[in-house]
Amino acid sequence: MVAYLRFPPPPSLRDVVEHFWMVEGSGSAEVQRQILIPNGRPAFAVALAEPGFRHDPLSGARWRNEGSLFGIMTRPHVLSQSGPSSYVGAELKPWGVAALGRSDRLVDAVLPLDDWLGAGTTGRLAGGLRAVEFGASRADGLAAFLEPLVQVVRFELVERAVDLVEKYRGTWTVAELGRALVTPYSTLHRTFHGLTGVGPKQFSEIVRYFHFVGELLDGPADAAATLAALHGYYDQAHAARDFKRYTGVSASSFLAVQNGIAALMHERSVQDGEGVAGGG
Repeated sequence: MVAYLRFPPPPSLRDVVEHFWMVEGSGSAEVQRQILIPNGRPAFAVALAEPGFRHDPLSGARWRNEGSLFGIMTRPHVLSQSGPSSYVGAELKPWGVAALGRSDRLVDAVLPLDDWLGAGTTGRLAGGLRAVEFGASRADGLAAFLEPLVQVVRFELVERAVDLVEKYRGTWTVAELGRALVTPYSTLHRTFHGLTGVGPKQFSEIVRYFHFVGELLDGPADAAATLAALHGYYDQAHAARDFKRYTGVSASSFLAVQNGIAALMHERSVQDGEGVAGGG
């Protein structure tokens, strides 16, 4: 069984955090692997039970999934876990890494919490969160940890651009974004890249594919051609190439393996303060 909850941030963190989340699973003695699809958001996560691993299949890099800040991903990562799992984290705004005071944007990178804030930080945070029950109290505890780290950044233009990209699911061109925002391309690109680490075009590609995968998770296995057309792809071959780029596997392989994390990230029925549970 897997239990998942999501909570809104307090007012003090609404400009930095999209939502807090937590997940617990009974797990299996065998190693379970999940594909984490890029969604255009940085994240912060800490393990409250035995941590698994995070693996970048392109670079071969491997991190212990213990306590880390992640930048925006432009390619998939694979999560591996055996035995019971318990994690709590925050999905950040696209500019969240900058707002937490990092001069680098950590694109496709993982920064261990102890490397960022000092040895022992992960253990202290995990111990405090583990001491409160699964639910809103844990989200409050993580919010209290993050609040002192927040710095003021000017994100208004980027926020407006992100809202349009999400509204049109990444199908607008950068020229269309610039016209809608009444902003020259050079200004939009410089500001967007400066705060997020990726340009508006690349961000749109990530968002478009995140929604594409969400529809694939919801639909039948033979829906790929229709979905490709709906999401602006030139042909099914183009969609298939991008699918492997953003998930690391073919569409048929993705549907055939366990991808509970991807399904939870795309779960439309989850409302803040509510959750879902599933067999596993």
